[in-house]
Amino acid sequence: MDSTEISSATLLAIARAAFEETDGSPDAMAAAIGKRLGTNRLASAFALGVAELARYGAAAWTEGDTAVEAEAEAVAVSRRIVRPLLEVRVQARLDALDAAHRGENTCPSCAGNALSQGRRERQWTSTVGKLSLHRRYACCATCKEGISPAQQAIGLPESEFTARFEEVCTLMATTVPFGMATELVAKLCGIEASIKAVQDMTERRGEAVLALDTEQAETCAPFDETGLSVPTQERPPDTVKEAAAPEVAYVEMDGVVPITREELTGKELTPAERRRQQRAKNAKARGGKGKRYRIVGREVKNAVLYDGKDCAAESPGRGCILAKSYVSFLGEWGPFAALLWVAMLRLRFDQAKLLVVLSDGAEWVRSICKWLPVPTLLILDLFHVKHRVWEVAHSLYGEHSPKAAQWAHVQCDRIEAGNARKVTEALRFLRPTRAETRELLRLLIVYLEGNLDRMDYPAYAAQGLRVGSGAVESANFHVTGTRLKLQGMRWSDEGAGQMAALRADLFNRHHEARTRQILAA
Repeated sequence: MDSTEISSATLLAIARAAFEETDGSPDAMAAAIGKRLGTNRLASAFALGVAELARYGAAAWTEGDTAVEAEAEAVAVSRRIVRPLLEVRVQARLDALDAAHRGENTCPSCAGNALSQGRRERQWTSTVGKLSLHRRYACCATCKEGISPAQQAIGLPESEFTARFEEVCTLMATTVPFGMATELVAKLCGIEASIKAVQDMTERRGEAVLALDTEQAETCAPFDETGLSVPTQERPPDTVKEAAAPEVAYVEMDGVVPITREELTGKELTPAERRRQQRAKNAKARGGKGKRYRIVGREVKNAVLYDGKDCAAESPGRGCILAKSYVSFLGEWGPFAALLWVAMLRLRFDQAKLLVVLSDGAEWVRSICKWLPVPTLLILDLFHVKHRVWEVAHSLYGEHSPKAAQWAHVQCDRIEAGNARKVTEALRFLRPTRAETRELLRLLIVYLEGNLDRMDYPAYAAQGLRVGSGAVESANFHVTGTRLKLQGMRWSDEGAGQMAALRADLFNRHHEARTRQILAA
């Protein structure tokens, strides 16, 4: 009997008949089912699954066990039942693809003919256990590359793990540190993976995500190689077709600095670092500050995008944003701006009647706004301004003193009323005696004068616009900081950049779609 053509009702009827004509023992049931279905792989897998299910159903309750152990065993049994069936189903698809494309072994690198090596067996670790599969394999004599068209077509990666298992592992590793991620994977999937394996998976996915993002940024660039606007703007494939352009679109931008390190070479070492390395070498010590790496910090630039209609009031003076999109990138503002533009196209922010950019006044944000091919309204975050004013007040009159509070409230009220220029003029008449206070005062004056064109708060209030960048401040902590800025963490530039991109994917709920993009690429 060809069990690949048997309906589920027939399989259930066969299982029922086998149960009724035997004593219900797993081995007897498996033999009875196999007798009816034949000896092909699906029949064997089904028979083993039914036998496993019968064994579980007949098992006695162990003394001392609770519902916790019973549930854990049920999950483990379900994996043992479905693993052989999954293996048979995947193998059947590989067989069909190999048969349909027999003799087609074109090398993807040189387009030459690759020499067939027959059907080889490989194992992949999946979310339900090991899968042993055979697929046709060929090797290109010119490129020395091995290819398996059926394996690629069905989405089995070159690594020893299935794409779904890698997705689960990287999702865990993007959420928590690598060691904890391996424990969670073992707990939830019942599959052991080493910390090194999870790190490698995360690095591969991070590289793939950055490559895909870079490619899409180049495809959707608003300017050509000469700097002129493209005649027809291409949008990302996942743009919502029926989505309407927002009336008011917001983009908040800010940066956060995780601790990164760079490996030192002889030419880069300072004399003090060279002496420390020599002492470490003599003492046969490992690592340590100044031994192999210089501790630095590079900024992860974050952007939060949301539609004005998604801003909801929770209570007087407090609101929330119902839907947000994130862009995170470690590096200079140019590549970050290109990624931001793709996110804007996806949300149709390029067609918004008003595009508001909120920031703390960083110069790179102003550079991005000049680069963008659409007009923007830059607003300086009011709460950053007030924070700086309070810093000066505490330095002038003492922290938490009534006079400091009175002075700060007066200056903040004047700024919020649109009189920032008068505040700067008044600040110049102050003559603090402490050098630290004079420096804080000077920096506040420079800050206000450099951002006067972004501080017309009465006009913003009249239009009902937001003047605070709390969403990106939250993103600095929740999206980036809680994974990249944990105590004692030191990242390479590549690792921090990859994790920043993966964290944005995580908070954008883009993990599932990204897996398919990576396989398609």
